[in-house]
Amino acid sequence: MDSSSLIGKSVGNYRIIGQLGSGGMGVVYLGVHQSIGKKAAIKVLHGEHSIKPLVVERFFNEARAANLIRHQGIVDIYDSGITADGEAFLIMEYLEGEDLGRYLTRVKR
Repeated sequence: MDSSSLIGKSVGNYRIIGQLGSGGMGVVYLGVHQSIGKKAAIKVLHGEHSIKPLVVERFFNEARAANLIRHQGIVDIYDSGITADGEAFLIMEYLEGEDLGRYLTRVKR
């Protein structure tokens, strides 16, 4: 899957407007709720991982565990599911700001 292939498309009630990051397991996009305008981070597993039931189960279990902890240092998970193309996704709280790597570079620690 091309990492920008979901930009402009919908996942759940969110329209994908950009890419925030990517890694070996998937891509994190910025989405906006189509009715209320709320921003969210949308993590989508790459297709090759979404076809592995154990990987998808672990992905969703991590989301359930994060919601059980309910700590200010852990983002809220709003929703989860499978895209029309069969890719597992999580819709999460979007935190604006600087990522940790950039912060550490900036303060030189």
